[in-house]
Amino acid sequence: MKYDINHEFVSITSQTATHRIILIHGWGADADDLIPLGREIKANSKIDFEVIALRAPGLHPSGAGRQWYGLYPHDWNAAEEEVNRLLLSIKKFDINLIPLKKTILLGFSQGAAMAIETGCKLDLGLIVCCSGYPHPNWLPDKNCPPMIISHGLMDDIVPIEASRSIYAKVNSKSSNFCELIEFNGYHQIDLNLIDIINSKIKDIF
Repeated sequence: MKYDINHEFVSITSQTATHRIILIHGWGADADDLIPLGREIKANSKIDFEVIALRAPGLHPSGAGRQWYGLYPHDWNAAEEEVNRLLLSIKKFDINLIPLKKTILLGFSQGAAMAIETGCKLDLGLIVCCSGYPHPNWLPDKNCPPMIISHGLMDDIVPIEASRSIYAKVNSKSSNFCELIEFNGYHQIDLNLIDIINSKIKDIF
């Protein structure tokens, strides 16, 4: 399936898909980085997911991989601009065929920061924030979608306090489901995350 959106992407599609997973990769990775995770969520659920992995527009300073915005130093103006571009891209998907309520937005690290900033402005089925952090001045509102937050206790790239802050802010504003999973790991995706997601989407979808 082809989409006229603001970002390049890698996809696993089907003509029968009833739900969608949108993947937002981290700083220095590329669109295909989270595709295996999307495949596993799809394979282990009983839901026919379309999987879309978006590609960040900027080249990473190392010359390999991509970035959603500059981090060293932090370019928060560019972050705001990219959040707006991402919002437009997500709204351009065929939401008549697969509504936002049947969409999971999953991000890792910088991609998780993008996912919560963007996702809380949309009527999504679920946001999954892996090893993420909040952008400055980010605040969810009472309509923030259900959220799973996952973070390694020994993360030396993004401290776990960042996810604890996200969790506290969401719980103080939103009446929707929000769970923080802290696991014994570093800056990585929890091996149990797929089972956790699939256990929750049975109730959400």
